[in-house]
Amino acid sequence: MEIASGIIGLMFVISNSLLYPVIISLLILVGVSFIIFGQLISEYASRSRDLHRLKAGLKLARENIEFKNFKEASRVLSTSGSNFLLESFIKDLTATIDDANFSIEAEKLLQDYELRISHELEVPRLISRIAPMIGLMGTLIPLGPALMGLSSGNIEALASNLAIAFATTVLGILTGGVAYAVLIVKKRWYTQDLSDMEYVVEVLK
Repeated sequence: MEIASGIIGLMFVISNSLLYPVIISLLILVGVSFIIFGQLISEYASRSRDLHRLKAGLKLARENIEFKNFKEASRVLSTSGSNFLLESFIKDLTATIDDANFSIEAEKLLQDYELRISHELEVPRLISRIAPMIGLMGTLIPLGPALMGLSSGNIEALASNLAIAFATTVLGILTGGVAYAVLIVKKRWYTQDLSDMEYVVEVLK
């Protein structure tokens, strides 16, 4: 019986000791979520997609490649991108346009950009999953002291712990929601960009 009570007491101490680290972690995640939301707004303002311009540039570049005029093909390609990620891909692609193993190099570059896109989405994906978990921890941890306060008639301890529990719940859900929204929007953008990159590679092969 003493062993059981000792284990329960140890669990209680460990649980309570996690409260402030959980609150600090949650506040950090709230800050990061608003930073990535601001980055989303900034990227939205700078994004554009001109498919006609891309097709025209690829057609002209393809003609120059057929005539071995690689310098002109590179120049045309470098002005065909219509957003930052696609422009960066085309810029890297032009460095291998006169390579005998162009198809292999292009495929490798495409895979590298797939990994780059996956890396760009890691932060919002991680926050969208972790924030609600930490919010739930921040909800459950104060309930122990709150119930003890209730049993001893300490209404002030009950109220303060319940306030912490409700606040962490709200912040966890808010942070996860913001991060998930950013993830969905960016995933759609980058999927379209990746489709354009694959189109560029197929046309130039």
